[in-house]
This record gives sequence, C-alpha cells and structure tokens, in this order.
Amino acid sequence: MLGVVWDDGRTHDPLSPSLPAARYPIAGSPVVARTVDAAAAVAGDVVVVSRDSAVRAAARSADASVSLSEPADVAAHATTHDHVLVVPASVDAPADVLETLADRAPAVAVRDDGHGTDATAHSLPADAFADHDDATLPVPSSAAAPVSCDGLYDVRRPWELLAANERALERQERTLAGDVHPDATCRGAVVVEEGAHVDAGVVLDGPVFVGSGATVGPNAYVRGATCIDVDSHVGHGVEVKNSVIFPGAAAPHLSYVGDSVLGPGANLGAGSVVANLRHDGRDVAVAFDGQRVSSGRRKFGAVVGADARLGIGTRVNAGVTVGADATTVPGETVMRDRGCQSA
Repeated sequence: MLGVVWDDGRTHDPLSPSLPAARYPIAGSPVVARTVDAAAAVAGDVVVVSRDSAVRAAARSADASVSLSEPADVAAHATTHDHVLVVPASVDAPADVLETLADRAPAVAVRDDGHGTDATAHSLPADAFADHDDATLPVPSSAAAPVSCDGLYDVRRPWELLAANERALERQERTLAGDVHPDATCRGAVVVEEGAHVDAGVVLDGPVFVGSGATVGPNAYVRGATCIDVDSHVGHGVEVKNSVIFPGAAAPHLSYVGDSVLGPGANLGAGSVVANLRHDGRDVAVAFDGQRVSSGRRKFGAVVGADARLGIGTRVNAGVTVGADATTVPGETVMRDRGCQSA
C-alpha cells in the first residue's frame, strides 16, 4: 500500500493566515511529520505532496523515509501498489486508525463527534489515480466502507489541536536537556529541549514540552498538557495550563492562560487573563470557518492569533478568538470575537 500525505495549504486564518496547518506544533513536532511517521508505519512507502517548502522540510524531519512529489506524479507512484492510503497533512492520525482504514480498503474515516470534517483520511484503489493530473485528490466512491475514526484530529480546529497535543504529551518521556535552574521543579513527563531555559522558582507539572530557545520564568507555573514551542516565552508569575504556545509567542508577566492557543508572535500584555469555563457548565463554542462551533469541551479558553497584541490587564472570555494582528486596549474585557468572521 502507498501512503499519500497531502497538504492543500489550508490554514486557520484567525490563528495565522500564512502558516499552513500542516506545520502546527504537536508536542514540539509539526503535525505533518507525525502524520508521515504514522502513515509509514502502515503503508511503508510514503509520498508527501505540498507546494510549501517548509512543509516539505518538516516532512523530511520525520523518522520515516519519504519521497516528495508533485500532484501529477502521484499516479506514477500509485501504479506499483494495489491501494492508496490518503491522509491530509493537517490531520494528526495515529497509526492504529490508519491501519484500520488500510485493512478495510476502500474505506473512508467518519467521526461520531457531531462536527464532521472536510479533511478526511481514506483508502482507495490505486487505479483511482489513473489519468489524475490536477491538484485535487481523488475522493472515495460511495462503495467505500465508513470506518469510525474518532482518533483523527484536524488541527485547523483549535480544540482538536489541544486534543492532539494532549495525546502526544501523554506519551512523551522525561528529558531535561536544556538549562534548568536548580531552584526549578519538574514533575513527571517534562521535556526541556537543549537550548531552552527554565528559570528559578518555575514549576513544570507534566506533561509539559519546552522547545529549544524557549524561556520560562522566573516563578511561572506550567501545567499539563502544555506545549511551549521554540523561541516562545512564558515569564514571571505566569500560569499556563493545557495550552499550545506557538513559536515566538509570549506571555511575559503575571498572566493566566488556560486551555488556549497562542499563535506565532502573539503577545499578552502584563496581567492578561483568559477565562476557560462557562458559568452554566455548557461546552464552549469557538469560531471556525465563519461559524461558532461547539468545541465539545467544557473547558476552552481563547485563540490569540499571530502577532496579535493584548494590552495590559486584558480579560478574554471563554471561547473568544482574537484574530491575527488584532489588538486590545489596556484593561479591556473582550466578550466577542475580534479580527475574524463568526456567526
């Protein structure tokens, strides 16, 4: 079986209109690298299709051996196989789910969470690629068997990015390769990469990932499952819980960030606080593709887009999106989405 990991370049625009979802971080690795490894565990031979050079580089960083191809070249690869396993590069798909799809080929993944997805993994006969020379993947026929695959996470949905990180961080092994101050405390499955710095008084309550070039503290409290990606900063007196902090994002002073996603280069002014729980206990809704969609999560904080700037003392309500390049004024309470379309 041939594995095809297909990047259509899609993004979650409020988070970052220029960063393909295939490059979103999951426990310190781009999702495309994780997807390539999972596909290779099932298919062996994997082809990655992407127009984005950084996505192609991320695919090469995977442990699996892959070849990179133009869309029109996939048919040539497919001719030497009976079936093809297709996985979108923005979907975190564990190997056991993909193995089920492969075993039941032709098959299409379906999910029972009520959201559906337009980024669905599937398996199909190789001859579906015959004479297929455009940039659109063949889709499964009506004969494809539906396979329940609730373990697929489309990371364009911010709440599924959190879920994918939770799953990955639960499996990481403790590694303290970076500069960890003697007065810092690391509990459980904590990874501090070489080149990261953890200052005095910091408590990292795993599972937590701190990427190369990132700095934490002093006196910060970071709880699982949190990914502090490369070159980001969590500063003095900041508490972070179950969040994904993209490269270059910063929460420098006296803030609370819970169950949230901070996009690349985002900055929270001192004393910014994110709410992550509705008073009525209902699931939090989040903006996605112009609508407000239930996250299925009782706790979800905020999405703060790339290079957004929150003024000091900003309060952000649960489920609010502050889009890329948006700003708030000091002391503002943000109750509605800003800088993005939502219903």
